[in-house]
Formats: sequence, C-alpha cells, structure tokens
Amino acid sequence: MNLKSFRSLPRRAKSPIIRFISSMPSSAVAIRSISGRPRVLATADLSPEGIASLREMSELKLLGWAAGEWFCNRKQLMDAIANAEVVIAGYECFDEELLAAAPQLRAILSVRSAPQANIDVAAATARGIAVLHTVGRTDHGVAEFTVALALGLARHLIPAGAWIRSRSPDFDAGEDFYRGTVWGRDGSSPQLAFTGIELHGRTLGIVGFGAIGRVVAEKFSGFGMEVLVHDPYVDSAELRSLRVKPVSLNELLTQSAIVTLHARLSPQTRGMIGEDQFDRMGRGAYLINTGRAGLIDTEALLRALDREKIAGAALDVFDTEPPSALDPLVCHKRVLATPHLAAWTEEMRVRHTDIIVKNLQRLLAGKPENLSNPEVLTMARRTLP
Repeated sequence: MNLKSFRSLPRRAKSPIIRFISSMPSSAVAIRSISGRPRVLATADLSPEGIASLREMSELKLLGWAAGEWFCNRKQLMDAIANAEVVIAGYECFDEELLAAAPQLRAILSVRSAPQANIDVAAATARGIAVLHTVGRTDHGVAEFTVALALGLARHLIPAGAWIRSRSPDFDAGEDFYRGTVWGRDGSSPQLAFTGIELHGRTLGIVGFGAIGRVVAEKFSGFGMEVLVHDPYVDSAELRSLRVKPVSLNELLTQSAIVTLHARLSPQTRGMIGEDQFDRMGRGAYLINTGRAGLIDTEALLRALDREKIAGAALDVFDTEPPSALDPLVCHKRVLATPHLAAWTEEMRVRHTDIIVKNLQRLLAGKPENLSNPEVLTMARRTLP
C-alpha cells in the first residue's frame, strides 16, 4: 500500500494500521536513520586500501584484527560498540547481550558468507539491525585447497615427505645398478610404500553445490574425472547444465573415489556422514572436509579409518579448534590434518575488504545487497537508509 492509497482509506480502516505501526519496537525503524557519514567500528582484518576507502566515507574506529592486533576482548568490544552505527564484524561473538549494548547500531557488515557462525542474526533482526554478508571471498581459496588435499591423499605426499626427512644417514638403496632409478628394494622401497592413485578416470563426489562446490567442480574439470553432486536444494536440470551428474547421497558415496564436503551445517546436515555412510564408501575411497566439522560423525570416522573401511581422510576442520595434539584424528596415520587453512590466502583479505566497502556504499545509497535478514526492510517499511 502506498501513501496515497492509505490516505484514501476511511478513518476506521486507518486506525488498526496506525496502531500496528505504533506498536512496532523503535529499533525496527531505527535502520532508516544511518547518517551520511556513519560511525563505523571495524574488528575484521582489512586491507590498507580498504581502510583508506572506509575512512573517506565514515568515522572509522579500528579494533582487534582491524588494528593489527588479535581478537579484541569482550569489554573492549562492549565499550566500543555503544556508539557505533555500523560494525564491520570479524570473528568475535556478536550475541544478544552485545547487541543490547549498541542502541545506535543500524547494520553489521560481516566478512563471512555465513554470518550466523558468530552473529545472532535473529537477535539483530528483532532490533531492526541489518546483517550483510560477503559473497565469494573464499571460493577459489577453499576450492584450490580441496584440490591440494585430494592430491596429497592420492599421492601420499605427507608421509612421503616425512619419510625422506627421517631416513637414516646410512640408508642404502641397494646395488649400484639401481641408483638413480629405484630408492631401495622390498620393504625399504618408498616407491612401493607410497604408490598412489591417479585422479584421471576416477569419480569425484561433491556434497553441497553452493558457490564453493561449483568452483571445486571447475577446478577438478581438468583432471578427466566424472563429477557427481548431491544437493537437494539445487534443481537437477541446473546441475546437468553445469556438466555434473545429480545423484542421491548413497549413490555418490558408493561410486566416488574422492568425496568432498561443502554443505552448510544445519540441523538437517549435522552428522550426515556417519556409520551407514562410511559402510557405503569403497575401501579405496578418500573423504575431504574443508567445510564444517559437524557434517561428520567423528567417532564413526575413527572407526572407519581404524577398520580400513576407507583409505583415508583430509580434515581442515575439527569439533574443537584448535584440537589437541593428541586428538586421535590428528594423530591418525590415515588422516591428512591441517589447521583450518583452506580459506586463508593473501587474496582473501583484499577480496572481502572490497566487498565490505561496496556493501557499505550500497547501504548508504539506500540500495543494500547481500542481506542475511532482508525482513528488516519490511520491518522498516521502506528501503535503507
């Protein structure tokens, strides 16, 4: 309904509408009043060029990673957020208590594609605070890291590297006839111990075909692999148009030599790879997880590795981070473990800073994009600001 239509209504019809609008919490309409040069608090790791751009359009305060330090502590954040209109959020916890301490807050710009990981989006929505996310900052980094893990597993790169560093000074490859071609015989031969598999001609299974899953498929396209995809939220015709084959999860697990997980963690996907799923995988299959640890039943994975139901796993995420050095998965001889590195590239910081700057520009122009809670626009009954 526009203003002209509202004015044409009889008084008795206007009254309930006026009462409804009046009953809405003040924070629901506060999103309208972001100033032209807003007070911005940044806790995320930002590029120097991006910081310069942000200073031109706002009153910018840097804290934590944005200031070249580590995470800011809770009290620092609580004090600094009290007067902020916009927050550029890194990895601190922005919960109900913290949002309640920020009466002027109108928007949170997260460096993450899934800000729910550390921002209480529901609490922000209830207060009329827009939450904007970044899109595409980690796609190539995570996809390339996934390829690296697949090759590391298939060619036993980690144990082979450890072997060559740990061999004794008097290691003897055998007769002179073999020198230069074969590093030892029988049980002493690394070529026999670390014989790998080729990815060419094998099947890749991608679980979750969002932005990262799609880039993973692109990166693997040069390996000559058949690509299977399981994602119930993507239309099968669309998947086929992208030259991947839509299948059920069971089919994917049964047929794939490499299974890589890129699904979002939700109540429906938590523990989606468990005992039954490992039973379906081939004994020579490998599992890669650069997504969320909760997608896998950890105990079931350990049993599958111990009983050699699968050949191995590459894990960049763990139930507790950082995991103990004695964590059975970290210590397992069939696991290639890395410390949550997949997204961390030099390009990532530049990319997410550029997106943050553009998100703020659009926000101030009244044309916000990448909203995690678009319902705040309806609550405010108008576009931003």
